[in-house]
Amino acid sequence: MVCRKLVVAFVLCLAGSAPALGMIIDGSGTVTDWGVTPFRLSNQANQYGGGLHFTISNNYSPIAYPGIGHEPSPGLASGGEACDLEEMYVRFTGGQMQVLTVVSATGVPAYGNTFYLGDLFVTAGGQQFGIVTQQANQGLAAGSVYGISEPGDVVTLQTELGSYYGSTTLVANDYGPPATIAQIAGPWAVNGSISNSLLLGNATVTSTQFNYGGAEDGTFLFEYLVDMNFLGLGAPPQGFDAHLATGCGNDVIRVPEPSTVALLGFGTVTCVLVRKRQRRA
Repeated sequence: MVCRKLVVAFVLCLAGSAPALGMIIDGSGTVTDWGVTPFRLSNQANQYGGGLHFTISNNYSPIAYPGIGHEPSPGLASGGEACDLEEMYVRFTGGQMQVLTVVSATGVPAYGNTFYLGDLFVTAGGQQFGIVTQQANQGLAAGSVYGISEPGDVVTLQTELGSYYGSTTLVANDYGPPATIAQIAGPWAVNGSISNSLLLGNATVTSTQFNYGGAEDGTFLFEYLVDMNFLGLGAPPQGFDAHLATGCGNDVIRVPEPSTVALLGFGTVTCVLVRKRQRRA
C-alpha cells in the first residue's frame, strides 16, 4: 500500500500568548536563538553537541518502504521533498523542553488526499506525553499537553485512502526489528476523545516558513516550548525520546537521549506498564 497521493495540510495555530524567541530567522535562514541553519549538515542520527540533541534525515526516511526504500515520500517521484521530516533538535533550558523541527512540504498542491503533520510525542521519566501540533488533527486545541496513560489515548495513522493504516507488511527500519509501518511510526496524534482529566497544561507551538532554495523552498519550521514543571519532571528529565510522524506514515523522525537509545521505543506499551506499576505502588 503506497501513499501515492499526498497533500500536506498545515494548519498553523498558535497556543499561548508568549512569543517564541527561538523562531527568529535571519536572512540566511538561521534560527538565531538556536544557532541552527537547516540543510547545512549531512545526515546523522541521535547526535549530541553544544547542548542540543538532534537528528538530521534530509531526503531520508528510517522506514524502508516495500519496493521503494528509504524515501520519505514514497510513490511521488519527488526525491523525498514532497513531505519530509528533515531535522529535529531538542534542548533543555530555563525549566523547559524545547523542540525544533524542520519539515519540507514542497511540490504537493495537486495530489488529492490530505495528510497532516502529527503531534509531538515525548517519553520522559518513564511517562509519555502528547503535545498537539494543530487542531485539524483530532479537534484538540493546538499546544495542549496530555499525559498518555492507555493505548486508546492516541491514534496511529490516518485511515484515508493511500495511508499505511492497517498494513500488515513487516518492513526493515532503523529503530529495531522488522515491523509494520504503523508500529514503527507509533503514535501519530492524541486521540480527540481523550479524557480531559489527562490535560496537563499548554505548550507554545510556533511555526514559520523559509525558502532555502530549490526543492527546499516553502520549508516549515515548528518550535514547541514545554514547561517541565507541569509535567512533574525535572529538566533535563531522566531519559527522554521525542518523535514526530506524518499522517500517512511516510516519514518519521525522532531524537532519543543517547544513553537511552536502546531502552526507549515509539510505542505506548512500555509507558502504560510503568504507569500501572506506579499506580499500584
